[in-house]
Amino acid sequence: MTFDVFCIREMGESGNEAMYPTVGTGGLLTDEPLDGDRPQHLVAHSLSVREAGGPKARTIFQLREIRADIFITEARVALVCAKYDKGGGWVGSPGTALALNAVSKIRAARRSRGKVLAGHIRYPWLASVAFSPKQGWLDEEAVRFAVRDGTANPARLLVVELGLPKETDSAAVARAIMLHAVAYRTTHDTLADDDLAGFRQLAYAPELPRPLPRKFAAYTMPTSWHAMPGTAYPRPA
Repeated sequence: MTFDVFCIREMGESGNEAMYPTVGTGGLLTDEPLDGDRPQHLVAHSLSVREAGGPKARTIFQLREIRADIFITEARVALVCAKYDKGGGWVGSPGTALALNAVSKIRAARRSRGKVLAGHIRYPWLASVAFSPKQGWLDEEAVRFAVRDGTANPARLLVVELGLPKETDSAAVARAIMLHAVAYRTTHDTLADDDLAGFRQLAYAPELPRPLPRKFAAYTMPTSWHAMPGTAYPRPA
């Protein structure tokens, strides 16, 4: 099965931690050694994953009107959502292992009990992080990630978008994620001289200007790895 960034996990389930987070029995993200001890916590109200490329982007799945917990750690950006199944309104593909088109909210709640929607983007996989600030009362702040799925052949470009509350500063969130990614890559990866210089230059770059309405301004990583188990953790020197 290809990597779709998010999957349904049993609370306390172990296995395949490289590609998907482990979530404790209380529904909280299980820390990893490289996460650090002070993750930044945010809330997302919507999320989507699209496969880019070709004449038209393909939506893998999307969810709206949810409450998902976002954790920005020193090693990854992770999402955990306990109330992901609301009895309908899903858009998705069979490969996502998501429960689609629930018959009723009651049956959906029973089916999802003890399970969470979980996913993460590890910093070695991050190709870019972008933001789009709200332009009016009806808009929301948004953050967008680009990552390449290395489990597919050929590799797929995935675009993950999170809708944030209006009071959240998406520009500050995107910059914080960029700085975490730079710190991780320059500390734990063995980089070519040009790539190392590119990361250091990115860390000291000025804040990006506000984009046009409904557009995104992006921080692009000098280099990134395809998302797969072999690139999830630092490689031995």
